[in-house]
Amino acid sequence: MQAPKPEEFVQDKPWTDSGEAAARVPEDLIEGVLVEPLVLRRDDRGALVELLTTRDAPEVTAPHVYQVFAEPGSVRAWVYHKWQSDRLCYTNGQLRLVLYDIREDSPTFGRLNVVDAGAQNPCRVTIPPYVVHGLANVGDTLASFVNIPTNFYDPANPDKSRLPYPDARIPYSFG
Repeated sequence: MQAPKPEEFVQDKPWTDSGEAAARVPEDLIEGVLVEPLVLRRDDRGALVELLTTRDAPEVTAPHVYQVFAEPGSVRAWVYHKWQSDRLCYTNGQLRLVLYDIREDSPTFGRLNVVDAGAQNPCRVTIPPYVVHGLANVGDTLASFVNIPTNFYDPANPDKSRLPYPDARIPYSFG
């Protein structure tokens, strides 16, 4: 059997949609937080979603990429980073992300945001340094998200500071 020749393949058609979608974004976002829609492009095989592309922002880098799985009812809280921004990409499941601004010099110091994300609200959330965040799987099935932080994870010097959940100083309960 011979291998197929390159000219026997059919070139993909250009995307015909505008690629625009509206993520549900909380009012009064914490300073520096971005909530951007992710577009699922579907066909009869399933869907494709771009999580991050230099086409839209040429300076974008992806020094580290990982996927997190969350069991139904699980809570992962509270954490912040000193040097990196998290870029959390949600496309499946039902996850509730909570953000809390602890930056005393921020115009949004003390502000809390809640973002419901996943299959019903596919989005990428960028979280700057010193914004505390945590999430819960509020659905009935396994959920996951992908993080594309702005710095790689250094096991010898982790840029991650944790506070056990719950903590009364953060005015939110996943309960």
